[in-house]
Amino acid sequence: MTLLTVFVGIIALSNLIFLISLAFLASALKRAVDKGLLPAMSEVTNVVRGINKLLGEAEGKAERIMDIGEDTARKVSGTVVATTEMVQQTVASPIIGISSLMTGISKAVQTWRSASARPTTGGNR
Repeated sequence: MTLLTVFVGIIALSNLIFLISLAFLASALKRAVDKGLLPAMSEVTNVVRGINKLLGEAEGKAERIMDIGEDTARKVSGTVVATTEMVQQTVASPIIGISSLMTGISKAVQTWRSASARPTTGGNR
């Protein structure tokens, strides 16, 4: 036996031990995945399905809420417009009339004051 043959034999034996170790490690990893990861993944899948179901239901509810909100906004807007028109007709017209009357009275008082403050011409000197 030559030294090269012994050296190749040692390398082959080392490779065989390395391959057996890798096989053992792969087997242990598979058992760990089967015991821990697969059940956890199954549970995560169930949770995600539940969340998707809830989101689907929530989306439908949100859509209905949006529709109700839009209808309510339209009704309120119509009521505000009608109320504004009613206030303009019942309040604004009398206020305009009163304002016009007050302006007329104020102008009359101003004219009377300016007429009574003027000195009279002629008569007694």
